[in-house]
Amino acid sequence: MLEETGVRIAYEDTHILVVDKPAGLATVPLKEDPPEKPTLLGVVAFAYPETLTPFGRNSWEGGVLHRLDTPTSGLVIIVRTQYAFDALVTASRAELITKEYFLSSHLRTRPPEGFPPYPYEDPALAGGKEVAIGSLFRHWGEKRREVRPVLSESPRHLLEKTSGVWYMTRVVAQGSTVFRARITSGFRHQVRAHLAWSGHPIDGDERYGGKPDEKLHLRATAVEFPFDGRTIEVRVKE
Repeated sequence: MLEETGVRIAYEDTHILVVDKPAGLATVPLKEDPPEKPTLLGVVAFAYPETLTPFGRNSWEGGVLHRLDTPTSGLVIIVRTQYAFDALVTASRAELITKEYFLSSHLRTRPPEGFPPYPYEDPALAGGKEVAIGSLFRHWGEKRREVRPVLSESPRHLLEKTSGVWYMTRVVAQGSTVFRARITSGFRHQVRAHLAWSGHPIDGDERYGGKPDEKLHLRATAVEFPFDGRTIEVRVKE
């Protein structure tokens, strides 16, 4: 079942799975999807039924610790025990779980409507130095399908639309069109929106002004997290 769907187990122990999700597969069931639509959790649960256990508040997410957008490929942490879920939720809240992404952007363009002025250094002009891009976020557009960064000095009516949490994306350019991004806490579309804000929308991400392509060129290539007194690091090919 796993091989047929393109899902691959990148790491496994008695408590934790790290799974390589293919692009186009939803991580967990979405409200608007029919119940028979495949998901990463559903596919994994055929071989590891314990991952369907409702460890957290949202029963439909089972042991999935974090999501990837449907068009994004790469690593997702899925727990097999309540012990692992509680430990990794605590680590996540302390921003001790690091996720790394590999992406390409062949456009240098202004971000779409609704973005505030970009206040940080352009990653492509930073000489290989890591650039920290930070913001609050608010939902935006038709059916709130997109997000927009909000700054601390933004108008009050925009600040009131955020959760009050500041999210950081650390970006390093590796040449003029290839970037790596690193986060320790995540919001929906965070990497996509922050890259578009910097003027480098991800290839295939037409929602945020990226170069048209049949696929989104964004892949979660590494995760690192503490568990039971050790550090687990998992990497996959870009």
